[in-house]
Amino acid sequence: MSRSLFVRESSGLVKNVSALDSVMLNLGNMSAGIALFTSISPYIPPGGVIWIASLIGLLLTLPQAYIYIYLSGKIPKTGGDYIWLSRILHGSVGVTMAFALMIESTAYFALVAYFFSSAVSTVIGTIGTMDGIKSLVALSSSLTAPIPSYVLGAGIFGIIIAFNIFKAKWGYSLVTISTLISLVTTIIAMIVIAVNIPDFSTAIVPFLSKEGIMPPPNYSSSVPPPNLLVSLSGILPLLAIFTYPWMQASPAVASETKKVKYVQMGVILPLLVTGILITLGFALMYIAGGYTLTNYLFTNPSSAFIYTFWTVAMGLTTNQVLQWIIGIGLMTWEFAVLAYGVIVFSRYIFAMAFDRVFPEIFTRLNRFGSPVYTHLFDLGLTLAFLVLPVVSISGATALYGAIVIGMIYFFTVSIAGVLYGIRNKVLSLIIAGLFEAGYFVYLTYESITNPVFGFAESNGLPNPITLGFVIGSFVVGVIIYFIARRINLSKGIDLELLYKEIPPD
Repeated sequence: MSRSLFVRESSGLVKNVSALDSVMLNLGNMSAGIALFTSISPYIPPGGVIWIASLIGLLLTLPQAYIYIYLSGKIPKTGGDYIWLSRILHGSVGVTMAFALMIESTAYFALVAYFFSSAVSTVIGTIGTMDGIKSLVALSSSLTAPIPSYVLGAGIFGIIIAFNIFKAKWGYSLVTISTLISLVTTIIAMIVIAVNIPDFSTAIVPFLSKEGIMPPPNYSSSVPPPNLLVSLSGILPLLAIFTYPWMQASPAVASETKKVKYVQMGVILPLLVTGILITLGFALMYIAGGYTLTNYLFTNPSSAFIYTFWTVAMGLTTNQVLQWIIGIGLMTWEFAVLAYGVIVFSRYIFAMAFDRVFPEIFTRLNRFGSPVYTHLFDLGLTLAFLVLPVVSISGATALYGAIVIGMIYFFTVSIAGVLYGIRNKVLSLIIAGLFEAGYFVYLTYESITNPVFGFAESNGLPNPITLGFVIGSFVVGVIIYFIARRINLSKGIDLELLYKEIPPD
């Protein structure tokens, strides 16, 4: 096949992604700081111990990391695992899965943008409460109203898009800088908690009292003893679904990365750092407060969303500068998610357009090397999703349950790893792929049946909004592929043959 059957001979994307950029991109993707905020602890069942589940979750994800490292080394292209799926399995599989993942991701990024105000509100409210600044407490309450949340989320997302449009390198710089700030401030927060371990029971009292979450005298009788089985069955899926498997960001920009080994570093190093941050962050909470107090405050409805790694760190110090530094760290973690998401979404759409599935306009670059039209498409789609929480909070949050799409996607990548291993006689890849395929079958089951993930409701039935969104995402992906195939056949280009070739660059 002639390379001219692709949109052009070269993608035009510039290789300016450094090793640091690659690592920070996936660190933002895995979002350890958000896991330490309110994405894990409020949902743990009584008897669970988060740091134990975190450590086991890290170990169970290593075979997936091996698949991504291996295939990134063999097929380092823009679009990353979309290219692997479409070339190893079939073009229709790659398009369907990648499109569904991008729609789910866009909905998620819109929710992150909308609820960015919650992180800001938490920081301002905690500092205002601890330091007796009533104006901050009042501002904290007003920020979470629908219109301010939309304006703040849309404004931040628009700024990120503008940076990426003006210069592609600036987009990566936003991710790198915000994630580095997040990383440093997380370490500072850990140090604050660690320093207070010897007298934590006394040092934490002002925070508990001012927040109105002081446990009653007999609280310990309501806390069951630690249970390994509960930790594995009740907490491990949270980390395994929301945090650890999301390592596709660095491979998605492989064509822009200066060296292939930087892409591979961008897979394994963020995974290990994320595992260390989450495990150590929660371990410090348990060591400082003890199992009984920590689990009581994590699981009690009145304190579950107030007593977090970040708020405790802010509450343990009376130094306002240090409080703001820690608070900024929480906000930059949220910002980093949006910053990496803008880049990765555009590269998947770019790759599918380069394969003639989407209109060719999505592969056009401006004079600064940025795929401007994919970014504008992302902006429009995200702003549309951002309207949903304003109209209906419950309807919008139901889209969190669409994370099942990610589990199905990673299952498919695992199968691609197995087939590639069989064809090329790579036993280690076959074993890793089979293990992760089984693992993601389990995680898919969890994401569908466990009400915590939002797909199923408390009565066991699927949320109709979530179900329709998930099914619709896959169906539309299939339709897009076959419409694109028919359109291209009329031009004398068979996508079935095109997908037997690796794209240039």
